[in-house]
Amino acid sequence: MATQVKANSVTSGYIKTHDGEKIHYVRKGTGTPLILLHGNGQSARYFKPQMDLPFDVIAIDSRNHGKSSSSQKLNFELMAQDVLEVMDQLNIQKADILGFSDGANLAMVFAKHHPERVDKLILNSGNLSLSDLHFFPRLTSILQNIFFNTPVSELLVKDVGVTTADLKKFKMPVLVIAGQYDLIKLSSSRKIAKACHGEFIEIPDAFHKVSQTRPKTFNAVVTTFLQETHETLNAHPNP
Repeated sequence: MATQVKANSVTSGYIKTHDGEKIHYVRKGTGTPLILLHGNGQSARYFKPQMDLPFDVIAIDSRNHGKSSSSQKLNFELMAQDVLEVMDQLNIQKADILGFSDGANLAMVFAKHHPERVDKLILNSGNLSLSDLHFFPRLTSILQNIFFNTPVSELLVKDVGVTTADLKKFKMPVLVIAGQYDLIKLSSSRKIAKACHGEFIEIPDAFHKVSQTRPKTFNAVVTTFLQETHETLNAHPNP
């Protein structure tokens, strides 16, 4: 059962998972549910500039991150199960999902296994494998895993577990966002967008953390995509 406390119009709480771990989330706003998934080594705090988006925004601390509890076993499939359990315990049947970096990878894994729970998908600088990174960020990821050798650092060097064949099966609207100077190769971001039959937007003069460094531009792109897509779906509902 989810526990909640309200403070300054933000609701924070925990859900307990099937294996006894606690997953922390913060929630703000009303309207269509929008789940935010942060990157490697970060927390829900990364999305502070996005918490005022005009939606029911739920930012999750992934397992082994932020205020969530930790386990020795960690992979994207397990983290996707955590997202599912957050949705179930918060009575969210379907949501838009926005993931950044490893959070985008998690979002792809979640959409692969639970497509019926995803309305629209926004992937900000995700990758399918380590080779999708430019050389120096790739080297940094390898060295970081060697130095820290934790379940979290191992996520940096492992394949995500999603293929372009998996992406081609996605039916939901997809938007891929990347900064012009992202540490993910733009060709890889375009490959993901093409496989998903989705849109690709490159934000000029921006780097990897574009949602933090260019929040107004990033938020406008996200809001436009989600609102226009919802309007299109409402105007042309499935028969």
